Amino acid sequence: MIAAGTVLASTPCAPEGSTDWVPLSTHFSFGSTLKVRRTKDIPTAAEDEANATRIDPDLRKKLLVYGLADVGSVDGFTQVQAVRAVSAKESDLRDEHRRHGLAKTACFFLAIPVAIIAALYVPPLSAALGALMSAPMLEKEPLAKVELLAGRGGIKQMRWSVQRVAELAFDKPSGGISVETALANRLKINPEKSFFLSAQFSPTRLQETLGQADGKIAKERKVHLLKVIPSGRTLELLRASESALLNPLTGPQSWSAFFAQEGKELATLIKDETLRTAPAGKDDTFRFEMIAPINSSMSPQVVVELSIGGRPAFASWGAACFDQTRWQAEPLPAEYFLAQERYFVTKKTAVGAKTFQATVSTPYHSFDVKRVSPTWHYLAIARQGDTDELQVLVDEKKFAAFKVGDRFDHAQTWQAKSRCFPEPRESTTPPGLDVP
Repeated sequence: MIAAGTVLASTPCAPEGSTDWVPLSTHFSFGSTLKVRRTKDIPTAAEDEANATRIDPDLRKKLLVYGLADVGSVDGFTQVQAVRAVSAKESDLRDEHRRHGLAKTACFFLAIPVAIIAALYVPPLSAALGALMSAPMLEKEPLAKVELLAGRGGIKQMRWSVQRVAELAFDKPSGGISVETALANRLKINPEKSFFLSAQFSPTRLQETLGQADGKIAKERKVHLLKVIPSGRTLELLRASESALLNPLTGPQSWSAFFAQEGKELATLIKDETLRTAPAGKDDTFRFEMIAPINSSMSPQVVVELSIGGRPAFASWGAACFDQTRWQAEPLPAEYFLAQERYFVTKKTAVGAKTFQATVSTPYHSFDVKRVSPTWHYLAIARQGDTDELQVLVDEKKFAAFKVGDRFDHAQTWQAKSRCFPEPRESTTPPGLDVP
């Protein structure tokens, strides 16, 4: 029944006398137990010959990839020939790869110092060298590209740092005042010599009266500044002289009689009491400088000396003998006394020229950039006999032109405008520079 197919494996059945029904497959086997295997067809003689000469698929692929054969000629290789050809090619490729690796590594490490050095002197050269030496490497080595970019960044940073240090400016010494101002502050003025007197007189009236007596005033005229206002015998004789000059013929005493009797005595008194003497100009002006304070109420201290017939004649300022056209008495300006000051070079000093440095670092290199501070030249000047000095800042040419003992003429514009200091001063050190 099983062989005929009238019952199936799932058909229920029960042994005789049992009430438990189970599938028929529990007691009987269904289906064939014979295993059938399909084998390859028996090769023919031609196939056996082809299989004997066929190369390995991997070798075939390598022959095509390495360019050792094409599709039409690859089957012409035997296994042994293919192995030898591929081995030789791979050996050459390994040697070439090794050489390229060494060259790329060497180029990378050489590019960095060369670019650093070139960047210091020819900034555009560093980028050109870096690009030229690293171009093949960038195509095949991603890590080298990252390292090169980092190296370039370091070079740019270093070049910027070097340029920044090179551009640091040393300023001129700070502070100081002009020589003109400093000397004015040190000016010493004696109150007894702080005034000047400038005046003008006209002897026209006197010339008219003397003409009546055939007298004539000589061109030479002097003005005396007496130590004090005349008094006593000096004042008495001055008044008599003035009266004789105004009334040479009709006065109580003629001019010739006065000179013969008392004129010489008056000349001696005037000479003894004279403090300063100044010549009168063609326009009868005169000037006294560096005198004690004076005003118009003290005008009798001024005595005019004339020459009449070769004999001296005297008359005080304000007498009726003269027309007083101008009287100016004022303190002398500071510039006047400043021009009288005499300063001399006592010492020459040069300061500065110090070496400073700044450290510039990159991931691959660190070095010091040197800077030298400028040299400043000073002339120490002082009045003769003074111990305190002024340090005048001058340029190198003027510094070389002066010698110790030479006069420093502050009346010249450049000398008056030069700056001076209590002590020689250097430039302030720019931030970022240190003393090595």
